[in-house]
Amino acid sequence: MWPAAASDRVFESAEQFSAYHAAAPWKVRVSENGAACVLGEWRDHLDVLAMRGVWCADGLVPTVCADACEVAREHGFARLLSPLLPVSLLDGYLRAGMDVYQRVVAMQGIPARIGSDPGAAVGASDVRLDVARADDVSEIAELDAACFDPFWRYGVTELDELTRTERAVVARSGSGQLIGYTLATVSRGAATLGRLAVDPQVRRRGVGRLLVADVATWAAEAGAFTLGLCTQEENVASRALYSSAGLREIEDRYALAIGDVRDVA
Repeated sequence: MWPAAASDRVFESAEQFSAYHAAAPWKVRVSENGAACVLGEWRDHLDVLAMRGVWCADGLVPTVCADACEVAREHGFARLLSPLLPVSLLDGYLRAGMDVYQRVVAMQGIPARIGSDPGAAVGASDVRLDVARADDVSEIAELDAACFDPFWRYGVTELDELTRTERAVVARSGSGQLIGYTLATVSRGAATLGRLAVDPQVRRRGVGRLLVADVATWAAEAGAFTLGLCTQEENVASRALYSSAGLREIEDRYALAIGDVRDVA
C-alpha cells in the first residue's frame, strides 16, 4: 500500500505512514479484494471523516465508501468526505450516495517566474515576513478563522502540527500585528502552497502578492520545478491574485463529495 500512498503524496515517507498506521490502525483499510483506503479527521472541530486516499477499481468505490461509513459511525463521525479528485472520477462516490460539495481549481506555475512586480506590493512596503514560531500559533488560528469558513479553517492543534512540519511564514505589519501567513512544502521537485491567508482588513494592499512571491522564491531555492496550489472555484479574488502573480489554472476541475453516513451505501 505504501507505493500507492507515496505516489499520491498522502505521506512523505514510509516511516510517516507506518507511524500513522501504528497510532490508529482503524484509519488504514485494506479489503480482501485488494481495495485500500486511508482515513483521517478532516478538521478537529467538525464531525467529518475524510478519505485521504482510495485505491481500487471504480466499481469498488461504493463498497469502500460503505466500509468507511461503518468506521465513521463507530468513531462518532456523522459525515464522510471523498478525496479531492477530478470531477470525472467522482462517479463512484456519487453512486454511493454522496453529493458534490465544492469544486476546486488547481493552479500551477514555475517558481522562478512567479512573483510581484515593483508596484504591486507598494501598500505592503512596511510588512515583515518571518518564519512562524510556536508562540505564533494562537494568532495564526485567529487569523485563519477570520479568513475561512468552518469547513476549511484549521484549529490550534492542527496549526501547531502544520507549522512544525511545513514551511510556515507569518506576515506582520509595522505595528507587529499578524496580517497574513503561508504554509508550503516541497517534495520531489514540486512545491505546494497549501495555505495563504490575509487579514480581510488589509486585503488588496499587496500583502497576498508579497506572500506568494516569498513562497515562490523559497521554492526556487529549494530546487522545485513547479509551484502548485488549489483554491475554491467560487473564490474569484483568490484566483485573480494567483493569476496576476504568474500561476495558470489547470483545465481540469476538481471537487470534493460529501455524504451523511446514514445515507451512503
